[in-house]
Parts: sequence; C-alpha cells; structure tokens
Amino acid sequence: MNNVNKISRMYNLVLSGGGVKGIAFSGAYEVAEKNGYTFGNIAGVSAGAIAGSLIAAGYKAYELKELLASLDFGRIRMEDIPKLVAAVADFQEWRSQNRNVNSSVIDFLSRSPRGAAQNDYESDNPDINFRGNIIKNISLYSKEGCLFDGDYLEEWIYNNLSKKGIKTFGDLRGGIVDSCNPNGYKARFLAVDATRRKALVLPDDIEFYGINPDKLEVARAIRMSASVPFAFKSVEISVGSGRNKKNYNIVDGGVFDNYPIWMVGDDNKLKTMGFSLDGDEKKKFFSLDTPLNILKSLISAVHDIGIPKAKNYENKFLVKIATGNVSSLDFNLSEDDKEYLYNQGKSAAAVLIGRLEFSARLRYARYRRYPFR
Repeated sequence: MNNVNKISRMYNLVLSGGGVKGIAFSGAYEVAEKNGYTFGNIAGVSAGAIAGSLIAAGYKAYELKELLASLDFGRIRMEDIPKLVAAVADFQEWRSQNRNVNSSVIDFLSRSPRGAAQNDYESDNPDINFRGNIIKNISLYSKEGCLFDGDYLEEWIYNNLSKKGIKTFGDLRGGIVDSCNPNGYKARFLAVDATRRKALVLPDDIEFYGINPDKLEVARAIRMSASVPFAFKSVEISVGSGRNKKNYNIVDGGVFDNYPIWMVGDDNKLKTMGFSLDGDEKKKFFSLDTPLNILKSLISAVHDIGIPKAKNYENKFLVKIATGNVSSLDFNLSEDDKEYLYNQGKSAAAVLIGRLEFSARLRYARYRRYPFR
C-alpha cells in the first residue's frame, strides 16, 4: 500500500439516528475495518451515538455486531401503549373530539401547549410557532409517560464502555482539534434541550448546566441523545435550588437533526465518511388505526424539525443504508431481521469504499504521471 493511500484511510465518521436499525452500522464498520479505515473524530445521534461510542472505545467490528444485537428492550404489548404513552391516548381523544379522520399527528403536536400563555410560544413567524409548539409539547409529554425509562440503556452502555476504560468524556480525549471540536474529543453526540428549544452538542454544551464536560459520563450523554420522545423518558437536569431551581428536559438529538454532518469540522485535514439509515417506513403512511401506528407516526413527526447549520458537503462521502420496512421501534427484531440490517450496512459501505478506493487510485495515477503538479 502506498503512502498516499495510507494517509487517506483516516476519516471523520458521522452516524445518523434510527433506533434499532442501528445494527446496520456494525456491517458498515466491518467493511471499513477490513479495508484499513480508521476514524479521527466521530459524531452521532441516538442510534449513531450508541454505535459511535463503542467504535471510539476501541471495539472491533465483530464485537460491535454482537453488542448491538444483544440490546433487548422486550416486547411491546399493543394494549399497554395508551397506558404508558400519554401522547397516544391524548391523540386518540383529540381526534375523536375533532371528528376529523384526516387530522394528523402534526396538527396534534403543533397545537398551542397546554397551560401556555398566548404569547409564551407564539411569534409573527408561523414557522417559529410551528416548531416551538412541537418542541414544547414534546417537553410536556416527556414527563407524562413513555415506553421505557432509559435506565437499562444507560446501564448497558456504561458497562460496555467501562470494559474499555471509558467512563467520562475525559477518557475520550485524544481526538483531532478543529473549529467544531475545540477540546479534541474522539466522539461527540447531539441532543436537544426541549425546555430551552436548543440543540446540544455533548459534552461541550453541558457547561451551561454547571457541569464540566470532561466529567460528564459518556453513557449519560448517549442516553440524552437517544431519548426518543414518547419512547424513552427524557433526561432531566436540575440547576439551582429553592426558588431559583430550574429543570431542563433533554431529549433525542434527532428532533433537531437526525444526521448532524455539521458536527465534524472542515479544517482538521480529514475527509468525512457518513452513514444514514434510510427505510421505507419514512415513506409509509401509517393508518393511525392502532396505538402502535400512532406512536410510530408521532415519533416520525418529531425528527428533523430543527433548522441545523448549513451543511457543507465538500470532502464528505455519504451513503444511505437501505433498511427496508424495518421500523426504528421494532424492539423485538428477529435474528433474520438483524442479519438483514447487518448485511445492508455491509453493502452500503462496500459501495462507498469502492468509490473512495477508485478515487484514491485515480489521484495516485495522476500523481505518478504528473508528480510536480
């Protein structure tokens, strides 16, 4: 292998959200690993934060596959969803009262929040009202019931990262310092403060709450990033005491941007490799005839509603992993489904790396022919 190719095989890595479909990342990572690719800075959200943290911790591809496949949240019983998720029960009642079968979850979520003064969340800009109401309703509903509390996920991540000596972000120092990552963390994750309606880049933005970024537990940050509204309980951070006490609800970063490629810098001399999970469920119309379909529609509606920074695609090599009809909420995936997702990740990565290899060979051929250009 020549020196030009050796240098080009370290990349930044960006991984999207996608719930249980994140198993596909293990297939993509296997292809990258086999072809000698390593990663400098890693950015991820939700499922991408889980996989990204394990990669940053030093797990091999075969280990990543085993770990992601072992996550088990148990089966969801249809009759339990309205009892556990207040938003589902409220939507059913609201739709019945409206007597309009065409009423959508977007109409429901963009209503003025309960108990809010008229001028608290409204402005002259209808787009701001729309986004603000949805985020505030997410914040309110995050306190009123969800499928999972998130303890299992946080403990699972903590235990597996601890095996590699990773507990806090101080243990993840050693990344490449750039304009986006001034502290040089190997991995950073996106979450959303639903109370303040702001995106959070973790660990950097945790300072707002009086917490040292180096002291923030990585597992805690990932739980924040993966706290999908209505599915997982939000993470509450309390600041101050007594009358000055303020509580902030932190939820899934995918609410703001489910594929945050802007989280890696363009000035750290590395190109970026990115994988997003692209399934048919996004294109599918949920009939809203069952609690599970209502829940899926609610979760689908609250992703990518932020206005992220302008995305610069220069030196970024991105590919979508086709995940078919597998839903991000299919917590009881069969072994066949897991293998399907894994293989889809491998296929997507093979296409992307094939492009990279061809481009590298072409550049090298030009260099050999015109070495002084």
